[in-house]
Formats: sequence, C-alpha cells, structure tokens
Amino acid sequence: VGTASLTNHLKIAAFNIRVFGTTKMRTPGVPDILVKILLRYDIVLIQEIRDSSQTAMPLLLQNLNSASSSPYKMAISERLGRTSSKEQYAYVYRSDLVSVVSKYVYSDPKDLFEREPFIVHFRSSTTAIKDFALVGIHTKPSDAANEISNLVDVYDDVRVRWAMDDVIILGDFNAACDYMRDSDWRVNSLFTDQRFSWLITDCVDTTTGGGACAYDRFVAAGAAMKSAVVPNSPGRFAFDKEYNLTEIVTDQVSDHYPIEMEL
Repeated sequence: VGTASLTNHLKIAAFNIRVFGTTKMRTPGVPDILVKILLRYDIVLIQEIRDSSQTAMPLLLQNLNSASSSPYKMAISERLGRTSSKEQYAYVYRSDLVSVVSKYVYSDPKDLFEREPFIVHFRSSTTAIKDFALVGIHTKPSDAANEISNLVDVYDDVRVRWAMDDVIILGDFNAACDYMRDSDWRVNSLFTDQRFSWLITDCVDTTTGGGACAYDRFVAAGAAMKSAVVPNSPGRFAFDKEYNLTEIVTDQVSDHYPIEMEL
C-alpha cells in the first residue's frame, strides 16, 4: 500500500464502435460524442474500424487532440479479415503517461481467428505496474467459443516473445447470449485455465440495446497485473444515460458500450 498513494491510476477501455469509418465521422454530432468518450481514458482499444480509405481514425485522433490538453497517439493494426470486409484495431493512448515499446499482430498459421489479435507492450510511468501487454480481439460471433479458447495460445505466445506474464486480453469477445452457451463455458480453455481472471461478469450488459449480453470483456493474467487492477473498477460506461442521448443518437454512436477498468 505504501507506494500506491504516490502513483496515479491508468484508465483502460475497450470500445467496439460499430462500423467505424468515414460515414460515422460525417454524421452530425457523433464525432464529438466519440471524443467526449475517449477523453475519459488513458488507453482505449477501438474495434470494428471498417474504412478502406484509412482516413477516419487519423481524423478522430486529430479531433481528440484538439479537444484535449494532454497528447494522444495511436497504434493501429493492418486491415484484418478473411473476406473483403476488413477491420482494424487501434489503441489510442495518452503519450505523456504510457509509451508503446513493441507491437505485433498475432501470427495465425492455422487461421484460428477471423481478425487476429493485435498486441501491444505498453510501458507506464505512473502506475505500480510498469510493463504490461494488451491483447485486443474482436471475435467472429459464430466462432466465438473457439476463438476465445484459442486466446490461451495467444497469451502463451506473448509470454515467450516478450518474457511477460502481465497481460490484459480485451475487446468484443461475443462472449454471451447466442454465441456462448453454458456448455461452451464448461470446456472453454480461457475460462477454465486458472491463470486467467475474468473481470467483467456475465451480468454486465455491454450492449446499448438492453439485451443483457456481456459481449465485451477484460481478462487479466499475471500476478502483478491481477493485483494492480483497482477493485470494483471494471464495468461499462453507459454513455447514453450519462450524456442523456436519444435512442437514435445512441444507435448512431454504437450498439456497444465501452468497457472500462483501472490499474
């Protein structure tokens, strides 16, 4: 406890911004709401970037920096996916608080993932935990159970590559409702392997439609990482209620809430 009072907490989020691209950036009012949401966080994984022009994300980052007194940078993956519909992952982060040491997209020779996880080694100057990796994933809904199980292999790959145990796997796992049955959970490696702690419980509805589906998740691994998680900090940010948005505007922003946590 002695050092904790001298450190600041890092606020981390994962946000599936439905079909994020140039259309969304041109929708009146929506970019401002997205900026307002992103300003809450020190690191946020953005998923479902679908933009062949690859201009929407740099524009959002520019808007964010215009609105922020602190600098934000971005680490973005290549366009990923088996079909012509490609997605990118991006980590937007406060560059005065954390730096990117290294990054890679998981090499997936067996083609286990529709959109291979994007993995970043962050170094933090302000928290009790200095070095950690984030593994970002947006699973294919119809193959969610298998993809989630295969994340154990991704974690072991990070451990071998970077000699690092302290990891958060985060993103839209589609880990609920129609895509994950009770029978799937019982045999799911990421769920049964004791190395992993699931920080978002099944009762957290991470969708804006009120369907009671905890699709979006944080899963922590590593002793230092697990002890660094601020108790009761993992949850969702219900931006529609917080900002008093209509259903129509909420829907224009996304069908998911960001999930958030602190270290």
